[in-house]
Amino acid sequence: MTNSRILLLASLLALGACSSTAAAEEADIVAAAGDKPNIVVILADDLGWGDISLNGSDLIKTPNIDRIGREGIQLMTFYAGANVCTPSRAALLTGRYPVRSGMQHVVYPQSTDGLPASEVTIAELVKTRGYVTKMVGKWHLGHHDEFWPTNQGFDEFYGVPYSNDMGPFDLYEGKAIVQSPADQKSLSRMYSNSAEDFIAANADHPFLLYVAENAPHAPLFVPDDVAGQSAAGLYGDVVEELDRGIGRILDALDEAGIADNTLVIFTSDNGPWFVGDTGGFRDRKGGTYEGSYRVPMLARWPGTIPAGSVSHEMAMSIDFLPTIAAVSGAALPTDREIDGRDLSELLRGKPVTIHDELFFFNGNDIVAIRNKRFKLMLNAYYRNFYVPFEKYGVRLLFDLVTDPTERFSFVREEPEVVDDLMSKVSDMRKVVEPMKKEAFNPFNPTEPSAPSGPQLSRN
Repeated sequence: MTNSRILLLASLLALGACSSTAAAEEADIVAAAGDKPNIVVILADDLGWGDISLNGSDLIKTPNIDRIGREGIQLMTFYAGANVCTPSRAALLTGRYPVRSGMQHVVYPQSTDGLPASEVTIAELVKTRGYVTKMVGKWHLGHHDEFWPTNQGFDEFYGVPYSNDMGPFDLYEGKAIVQSPADQKSLSRMYSNSAEDFIAANADHPFLLYVAENAPHAPLFVPDDVAGQSAAGLYGDVVEELDRGIGRILDALDEAGIADNTLVIFTSDNGPWFVGDTGGFRDRKGGTYEGSYRVPMLARWPGTIPAGSVSHEMAMSIDFLPTIAAVSGAALPTDREIDGRDLSELLRGKPVTIHDELFFFNGNDIVAIRNKRFKLMLNAYYRNFYVPFEKYGVRLLFDLVTDPTERFSFVREEPEVVDDLMSKVSDMRKVVEPMKKEAFNPFNPTEPSAPSGPQLSRN
């Protein structure tokens, strides 16, 4: 992906583009009484915006991922809920900025915390509408019994507790270890097997299937029979194997005859880590610029989402919960702040505004805020150092319409914009200040020790 392609996409944003190759139907996407579409959410791990061929990759071929976008909608200005694994997954499942759930930091095998039972996940939400639910893949929201996926709304779980660079890395079905250690070469294929079985078994019943792949998070593994097939080395091999697994899920929906009644969503939990393609955007996983947060987002729902739609409206994974609520007919929780917004009108191809502003968090800190045009940066990394710009009287204001690669600051030229965005930051800081918590550091020898690995109660 070249900078020129990004600038082209940005120019379309300036025009407020939200186009479709087919006219959107006038009927409301919100589920009518008794109309409960199946929902499949597929989450890649550390996949970059530019790692799919639909976004311009000329080295990695992703025909099945691309199929979701070509048969549905592609969101060009979509952000992960955080810049690293655990917080991003919490944001996706709860519709809330991760600081609100106490999941603003990465969970390690030695950690004792996890997603609180008081949080409402997308699985718990749709179960109020009679859905059956399954999670396949990487959880990473707490490995102790009270935080296990089956205690968070999922009827079934087949997967691993956390990232594939952590251990003990065992494969679970429910709360039972079925492979120790998990065979990482075959992991994606085993996930596809489990997803296929679930789809076939529940074809006549509304379901939510959440598939959270470990790929292409490092370390990289790929089956021997497909090694060396990509033009992008081992990383490309892994992404193409991931793509094949997604193709199997799409084929399973076709074979069950339920593709037209299924909303499929594909995205990534953050930008690429050490290798991978940001699509020309600045920075990578864990950073504070666009390349860390901007990720692919594709959705397909034949007959409801017009095929070939493209939107440049900014959205974030916090929007999944209210969107799933709308399409399933579930009621949103009213006892807490839901930061996400319903994307259903956008999915129909309508030119609507989803957010006036979006906040970007790194742990406890608001590191940036953006509106439809400008992004104000407050903190960043320089090499291994976290630099609080404000401490040194520095702020950066990027015009993402004309400069999506964030090269030039307009702080002096746009003081009113800076003041407006800082006012919103100040208001949000007052809200989240009481929610701050210290990060657990497993590499700190003075850190209180905790048992390593999943701690599950056994009956």
